Amino acid sequence: MATNYYSLTHVYSSAKFSSSLLHFAAALILGSLLASCNKPSGHDQPTAPMVQNLVSTLEDEVHELPNERLAWSTFWKLCWDKTPGANAYELQTLTSEGSSGRFQRQSENCFRIEAAAGENKKSEGLLNRQLQLALQSSQLAYRVRAVTNDGRVGEWSQSVSVGATTGAGP
Repeated sequence: MATNYYSLTHVYSSAKFSSSLLHFAAALILGSLLASCNKPSGHDQPTAPMVQNLVSTLEDEVHELPNERLAWSTFWKLCWDKTPGANAYELQTLTSEGSSGRFQRQSENCFRIEAAAGENKKSEGLLNRQLQLALQSSQLAYRVRAVTNDGRVGEWSQSVSVGATTGAGP
């Protein structure tokens, strides 16, 4: 009787092991299929022309206030040549913590953002402007790529730090 008990237990254990192995194999195959679904399609592959001639500039806006005070803002502007075949551009925010997974899409070939601002006595000029720009430059940058009518995207441009200047814009 002990032999039969052992045999039945052994058969049950083997069947249980085979069932576990089958579940593992099925999970492995399913995982492979799901992973291949998450791979970028040709639609996401960079095939559009790359954005060229990035230029960043600073633009100051100053408003006089009562009591010999002024309010000022410095805007950082990033422009690039229009890309043949592109109907839009995507910008990606890059910070000291990494890159954003969200892209800002626009049709224009320039992007403008406030990089520094203040309100102070008129005699102090644009107080702490350079300090604010230096802080922005060390913490925030953008890169851009072209998008065609059929959704193809170009390679990312080099990143450009907010607050940094490279010359006159288009």
